[in-house]
Amino acid sequence: MIFIGPRSSPHVRIAIPSGDFVGRRANVGDESWFYHDDEEWAALAERLKLISCPHCKATGTLIRHGFLRGFDDACPPRRTVRARRIFCSNRHRRPGCGRTFSVWIADKIRRRCTTTRRLWRFLQHAVAGSIADAVRATGSALSDRTWQRLWNRFDRSQSAIRTALLARGPPVPPVPTGAARRPVAAQVLAHLRAAFPHADCPIAAYQQTMRSFFV
Repeated sequence: MIFIGPRSSPHVRIAIPSGDFVGRRANVGDESWFYHDDEEWAALAERLKLISCPHCKATGTLIRHGFLRGFDDACPPRRTVRARRIFCSNRHRRPGCGRTFSVWIADKIRRRCTTTRRLWRFLQHAVAGSIADAVRATGSALSDRTWQRLWNRFDRSQSAIRTALLARGPPVPPVPTGAARRPVAAQVLAHLRAAFPHADCPIAAYQQTMRSFFV
């Protein structure tokens, strides 16, 4: 087993089978790969030759293949690294499949130019009040429509998030009447915080631990 994660943060450490990084699922789309910081990426990169390709299951064929870059509000004026690309080499008679996949930085949101920290702040305000007030609280340059779409994605994902969090612990008690404008969504966020009580950002910890995008 390969453990990816800082020693000081056991709640986000992931046990990765050295022979098969994504377990025994047949469809690589079922799970995603994440890393928290440069130290974790370096630990993973050193072990690429010991990890099976999630597509073809070949071992010893994975090599680094550049970056996935894009814009996000962590650094609006320029493109930033959002993920690392991995290539299963089929060159020079290697037995790989020739396909690529991404290992995402845990604090990135797929298909949106924002970070998990800002999304966490937005959701906390959105469950307590209006979406418009939550947008202003983020201090983001993203449009109101973009944040509304993110809220809709979260709203549609609540059932899957609740199911995943049950593996970390029982659900928290319902939010008292009047304590939140959206009590069901507020309970999901409370369960998320309880599942990762020591994480700087519960959404990033969720993505890395569950190997699944939050929204």
